[in-house]
Amino acid sequence: MSIIVRAHFDGNTIVPDTAIDLPADQPLEVEIRVLSPVEQAPKTPALGAFDIASQPFFGMWADREDMRDSAQWVRKEREKWSSRLSGTD
Repeated sequence: MSIIVRAHFDGNTIVPDTAIDLPADQPLEVEIRVLSPVEQAPKTPALGAFDIASQPFFGMWADREDMRDSAQWVRKEREKWSSRLSGTD
C-alpha cells in the first residue's frame, strides 16, 4: 500500500497534517520531499467558504446588450451545439 500525506516538521518530528489510518507501530518507509513555495500554498477554500460575488470578474457580462436575458442567450447558444459546423459559421 502506498499513500501520500502532507506533513510538517515541528523541529523534532514529522507531523502529518491529517489523520492517517494505520495501526500503531506499523513499519513504514518514508521519503521526504521538501515542497516549493507554490506547492505549500493553501488550497482553494471550499465553495461554502468562498464568496464568489467579491471576485473582480463577477458580473462582467452585466452591460452586454446581447445578453439582457442570460437564460435566453444560453438556450440560443446551445441550439447551435446540435448543428454541424459549416464553412459559414
